[in-house]
Amino acid sequence: MNEGNIDWVVAIVALLAGIAIGVLIRHFSGSQRTTSQKLKQRLAETELELKKLRENVNTHFADVTTLAQNITRQSEELQARLDTDAATMASDPALKRSRQIDVPEDSEEDTSSLHIPRDYADSNGTLDESYGLRQNQESDSNKDPQPPRY
Repeated sequence: MNEGNIDWVVAIVALLAGIAIGVLIRHFSGSQRTTSQKLKQRLAETELELKKLRENVNTHFADVTTLAQNITRQSEELQARLDTDAATMASDPALKRSRQIDVPEDSEEDTSSLHIPRDYADSNGTLDESYGLRQNQESDSNKDPQPPRY
């Protein structure tokens, strides 16, 4: 073979080897990129699901609150209707008396017996400053003087 031909053959082989190495590098680095893209897509999908679930929970609680308010209103209406019907139709005096006992009267309680709690005592109480001190200092003059109690 000719030396000129060998140069061309070496150049072509080097070109093919470079292309092969480039394809291998692209293949291995591309798999990481596609994996990260798939993870990002899954993350976006789960965030969307979470958002939908939160909206569903909010609407559920709003519906439950509305239903509970309706039940409360209807039970109050039913109780009022029963009270009026019992008052108008009941002929048994014992039933009327029991209905009157069940209804609490708005009477004011005796507030004069209630006292506000205090953090001090009246004179000579346990919280008084002179509590436990001897009143007669003259009889104790023959003894050693006591330091003041705090």
